[in-house]
Amino acid sequence: MDLEQTAVALRLKNDQLGQENDQLKSILSVVKENIDLRARMQSFNKDTLEELTVCSISGTEPLTQWQRTFDEKQFRKDLQQTKPKWEHRSSSPIDFKSFIQSSLHTDADETAERHSPRTDVPLDSKAPKRLLGEICYQLDRRILSYIFQGHSRLYGFIMANIPNKIIEVSTHPLTGKVDQGYQLHLTQRHAELVERLSQRGYKEALHPPFTEFIVNTYGILTERPSEHSTQEMDYNNPDFLKKVIMTTAPRKLHKDLLVVLTCLCMMAEMDRKPLLFW
Repeated sequence: MDLEQTAVALRLKNDQLGQENDQLKSILSVVKENIDLRARMQSFNKDTLEELTVCSISGTEPLTQWQRTFDEKQFRKDLQQTKPKWEHRSSSPIDFKSFIQSSLHTDADETAERHSPRTDVPLDSKAPKRLLGEICYQLDRRILSYIFQGHSRLYGFIMANIPNKIIEVSTHPLTGKVDQGYQLHLTQRHAELVERLSQRGYKEALHPPFTEFIVNTYGILTERPSEHSTQEMDYNNPDFLKKVIMTTAPRKLHKDLLVVLTCLCMMAEMDRKPLLFW
């Protein structure tokens, strides 16, 4: 009977990993499509520049070709001017972040342009995108704070190294003796929290690298809102944050960002603190 139960559990786990793998493939497909588009645009603009140079030397001006390519050149210029600045805030490899970062800006910028300006979105043009990273950053820190409740400083703690950190903090730095009771306590807190989060769509194999990717791509808020201000109320309003996700993030990211927001709301209820807590 034990073997049968183990087999069933393994099959369920395999199905879960298969679904998570499909989600990662979907995100990667967006990346590849955008990279291919940017490569074709670069090649197209290079050919156009060479043709304009030849025409300039010969004293002629290709008006028809120039009119055809004006929109594409302006679009590329706008893309270069609106790339958000980011800060590397986690352990992800720089090259991996650079590879996927640029692929998402086109979709996000086009989505923002299709919607007219809203009075309930912050005036800072970078704030909505940074809010995406802030939501993910806040969830990661709340999870770490919950597991390692007795540690006020979490420098060097990231979602990817939770098991290693559990071993580290439960081992005496001088004698190397492991406090088995404390290690079991932390391991159980971790497992229980992941189980509660999974009930809201959180997947341990998918969402930690996903939130890290979002933070590295969009950054986090650089300034906290003034106390009791309208901005502070908005930032702690789940409906407002959901609207920011739907109007700012690429469509392919909506589902997982909404899962992250739902989990953050759960963590805020547990620790009785605002959604965005500094």
